[in-house]
Amino acid sequence: MPRMSTHFVDICVFKELFYIVNKIGRTFAYGAADFSVQQVAKHVDGGDIKFLVESEGELLLVDIYDSHGFGFPGEDGLRLDVFTLNEKHKKWVKLTSLGNRILFLGNEYSFSTTASDLSIAKGNCVIFTCESFNYFDDMLCGMCVFHLDQRRVSPLSDYPDHSNLFWPPPDWILKMLQHS
Repeated sequence: MPRMSTHFVDICVFKELFYIVNKIGRTFAYGAADFSVQQVAKHVDGGDIKFLVESEGELLLVDIYDSHGFGFPGEDGLRLDVFTLNEKHKKWVKLTSLGNRILFLGNEYSFSTTASDLSIAKGNCVIFTCESFNYFDDMLCGMCVFHLDQRRVSPLSDYPDHSNLFWPPPDWILKMLQHS
């Protein structure tokens, strides 16, 4: 059994196994039925925050780099890389494009869909939120969009097609907030 005395930062169900990743990208698969544990990928150099997400039959790792502490303001201080798991070679392989896919990353749950499913013209992006990344004054609900082809992060409000998915909130949420 692999040594697992480390802090894991994300978990995802993929192919009926629990996949867990630590801060350096070392990834393990855990079989709940037989209590098996196996390392499925070695580390990924770099990023500060990692997310696992299943997308179209692939397990993806999103690695977010936060350079604000080194004096890079706003969008220049934040970047990310997306990797796909090569199960045969037990390593993460960097992707340059997500095609039509859009990844949504959250502290509680991450998921993938296609731009066409959302009636959006273009995919190939990651939409995420995290309180520690509120570096834009005009950021809508603390949300950012990272387009892989542009290699830059922008506030969600810069993309009306995307921000209209979240704002304004549905009436049932507004009514619930008014009564609380």
